[in-house]
Amino acid sequence: MNRVDRMSAKPLVSAIVANWNGARDLEQELPSLCSQTYEPLEILVVDNGSTDDSAEVVRSFPKAQWVPLGRNIGLAGALNDGVRRSKGELVLLLNDDMRFARDFVEQLAMPLIDDETIFASDAMQYDWEGSRVVHAATYLGRKNGRKPIAVDEIIPGLFVRQEMVEDTTPVLMASGANLMARKALFLELGGLDFRYTMSYEDVDICWRAWMRGLKTVFVPKAVCWHNVGRSAKISPEGARLRSRGIQKGRLLFAFKLLPKRHIVLLEARTILGSIKDVARLQWNVLSSRAQIMMEHILQMPNLWRERRRLFKESKTSPSDVHDYLSRLGRRTVE
Repeated sequence: MNRVDRMSAKPLVSAIVANWNGARDLEQELPSLCSQTYEPLEILVVDNGSTDDSAEVVRSFPKAQWVPLGRNIGLAGALNDGVRRSKGELVLLLNDDMRFARDFVEQLAMPLIDDETIFASDAMQYDWEGSRVVHAATYLGRKNGRKPIAVDEIIPGLFVRQEMVEDTTPVLMASGANLMARKALFLELGGLDFRYTMSYEDVDICWRAWMRGLKTVFVPKAVCWHNVGRSAKISPEGARLRSRGIQKGRLLFAFKLLPKRHIVLLEARTILGSIKDVARLQWNVLSSRAQIMMEHILQMPNLWRERRRLFKESKTSPSDVHDYLSRLGRRTVE
């Protein structure tokens, strides 16, 4: 089937919005989602036990389906549940604090329709006011020929930089706030790893897809606006949970997928952090760090078995995958 035939027989896209007490956000998100130019489009709002009036808001939009889980199973759990319930060939994973350009879904779907080797597509995110870019094309490494708009150290010695690009291009990962993927491959990969409670679940699944030669691409013409970190800004408890989630996510991601040198660096950084906690008399922080490390130590035997299985199945090694992805920003991936 040629490109024209594929575009004329558009696959159903299932948009899955993970929600928790986001009624006010949904009031702004659903109008832009329900008015997309792309059809056919299914919209599922999967709710993590909200206590606000989210249900009433969703039911006021005939195109949207309310899917109550009755309890909070986390972001990854809610999105995975939505994917399993969905009917679409393509699934679009969304946060509840977004709004979208009218052709957003269409722009994200086009590369997947056109190229069967693509696993996922990613979008350009602006802040809520549209004054700055908060997510662009992602690559491993600190430097290359273009000036990055942001550089984040996600693991000691492992940097992810974001760059502005003009055309659809292969990238490290798609943001979990707007990731579109092939449902069959998403399920084959086991979905999002629910053990990540805050961050890393998106880079994890895209990394595992790359291990199998399945690409993720960034689509600069797919534009959305994201009220980033709303829960952490509203609540000190939200900020604390985010910090714990990032610490746990780093350990899980490193031990599951990265070369051993990054694991050693992460362990050294963790020990140094504990020493600083003692020197600063930050006993609560030290207690939290120790609890996270104890939980991780108990998981290590299973993690090592999982790590060996993943790389055996993909017939590659942690170093080979890391090195391949490190070159993404310097060449075109065929």
